Amino acid sequence: MRASRKASVFIDKLIDTAKQLVNSFNPVHPELGVSSAHGKDVHVPTPVNRTLVQILRSLEQGAEKVELVPRIIEQLVQTRPVVPARAATSGFAGAPASGPRQKWTNQIANQVVEPLQLFYPRSLNDPADPQSIAAILSRARTTGCAVKAAGSGHSYSDVATTPDFLINTHGYRRVASTQSPLTGQLSPSALRGPLQLSLGPINWPGYDPEKNHALIEMEAGITIHDLNQELQRRNLGLMNMGGYDGQTIIGATSTSTHGSGITLPPFPDMVRSLVLATTGRWNGPTVGGKEPTDGVYFYRIEPKDGITDPAKYSDPLIQLIQDDDCFHAAICSMGCFGVIYSVVFEVMQLYWLEENRSETTLDKLMSELQAKPNNPGHFPDVLQNTRNYEVIIHPYPMRNGKVVDMEPNAPPETYYPYFKCLVTKRNIVPRPDDNLPDYILGRSGHRNVFAQFLSLFQVSFELVVALVNLYPAIIPFTIDTAMDNLVDDKYINYSFDIYNLGLNQDAGFAAEVGLSLEDDQGNYTPRYFKEAIDRIHRLAQRARQQGEQYQTSPFSLRFVKASNALLSMMNGRNTAMIEMDMLTGTYAGSEVMYRYETSMYPIGGRPHWGLDFDNITGSNNLLGKMYPTLDRWVGVYRQFNALGTFNSSFTNRLGFTVLE
Repeated sequence: MRASRKASVFIDKLIDTAKQLVNSFNPVHPELGVSSAHGKDVHVPTPVNRTLVQILRSLEQGAEKVELVPRIIEQLVQTRPVVPARAATSGFAGAPASGPRQKWTNQIANQVVEPLQLFYPRSLNDPADPQSIAAILSRARTTGCAVKAAGSGHSYSDVATTPDFLINTHGYRRVASTQSPLTGQLSPSALRGPLQLSLGPINWPGYDPEKNHALIEMEAGITIHDLNQELQRRNLGLMNMGGYDGQTIIGATSTSTHGSGITLPPFPDMVRSLVLATTGRWNGPTVGGKEPTDGVYFYRIEPKDGITDPAKYSDPLIQLIQDDDCFHAAICSMGCFGVIYSVVFEVMQLYWLEENRSETTLDKLMSELQAKPNNPGHFPDVLQNTRNYEVIIHPYPMRNGKVVDMEPNAPPETYYPYFKCLVTKRNIVPRPDDNLPDYILGRSGHRNVFAQFLSLFQVSFELVVALVNLYPAIIPFTIDTAMDNLVDDKYINYSFDIYNLGLNQDAGFAAEVGLSLEDDQGNYTPRYFKEAIDRIHRLAQRARQQGEQYQTSPFSLRFVKASNALLSMMNGRNTAMIEMDMLTGTYAGSEVMYRYETSMYPIGGRPHWGLDFDNITGSNNLLGKMYPTLDRWVGVYRQFNALGTFNSSFTNRLGFTVLE
């Protein structure tokens, strides 16, 4: 195995650390510790010292350095008791558990609840399913308990928690078909508009994904990964996606998850219809369905000009609502309106992407991202001509392998040449020839910084976290190395394989904030994301210098089209999303994230509902300043949650809960 130049330098640093530990070892009093190459007093157990001596002798005898890296790291992390704060995985992993006395955790275990009941429904209202959504809501209504539905636990905020009745949505995950219809499944004969409804594979007349669109209906608990597999079987694909596919489709939608591309809105704007089970009565007009006898209402919600023809709608159970405010509130409702059972997405013909990744520096990047008054909307060429455009940015300025100390009073632009950036560009390409299978390169699994580092040195996640917590000074150089190894070009694959970055579900966590891309005239401006980048870099420097607190990953910059969803981070404005990532278990990671996130509020930042560490509150009318459409969303919320069935710590924190 050969290592890159940067990897070789990193390996040399590890070997140098091992040598200094061996040379400083005190065989008489090893418990007193030694001073390492990074200025830390560490305890080197005698067995560790012996193993390091053996490894160094092997190197002197000509052993390959890169093959010994895992053994060196295994020993270095034992030089003092380090217990990485790696969290447990979601309680939804593995076989489902339900009933009382169950514990639920999200993926990184910063949200842990022990609800009265953990339910695992498999249907909307099947009498043979004692834990149907309808049965749970009816029981909650009569007992005064609150209800919350949770998916894969990918949200780090309290958006999916409750102390009362918690619903595991993974039990209802089917995709609509002729053979196995969903409850209230739409019929092609009841639809209006040009889009056909997929109840099986669609045979398109040619390959034109941007033109060939369709509709597909699914139960809300299906994961994006499983949905992609079914879409592929039907010759279909999602219009866009984030970098992770373990979320449920409605969990991603309800928190306004997104990909990147200025022509592509977030997940809620791919929704064309949804079915909601709730305990609150809609006060506006409805079509079809029936009034409940047990206080549980079923609604199909669409915009005013929705895909369903009201004159042809005749479902005996589910009432049809076609109202713009109701729909644009429900598609990004964070589980506050009830339990979403099914959803209809607009999708497109199965398609292939070509991805190109190149390195640049922040000064050159900002030059490319300046407004172009001659372009529509003043968008720069790179955003206008690239379907998916995103950037990851090094949190530390580097020169000759070392961190550059920034003068506090110097203009931020002074250090732009020292901040490395990795630019990713993706565009749809022609379908590869069936006789050329090499076009499908299949590099999934090493598509992000975390996965790249783990694969590069063939060490476990736990060892990496322990290593960087013990020797934090290596973090900037490690990020630099991993970014270098992500450079490539002409990587072609199915869209869903390109989008999915192959990250372990609990290997990292993030905070994310959306900033306006528009000036007072509604034209593109880089002003706000430039200020956000400068703030992150200043805060990263202060944390490193004053407390040896490090960000263990680069941060990303993505561009998203404005959303119609009333509480989407992209509502009403084209948006730059800045995601600050961190290895799970990073020392002081949550403190660093807190500084980053709250520093964005004064410049109009809107936190991602699922990637907010409960920092945003409803106090001081902050939400009202962030969201001009807040009152319209709250108006719909108060109808569906009139009984308080969907109250939670999340609604309390944001000031939505109406206390009787």
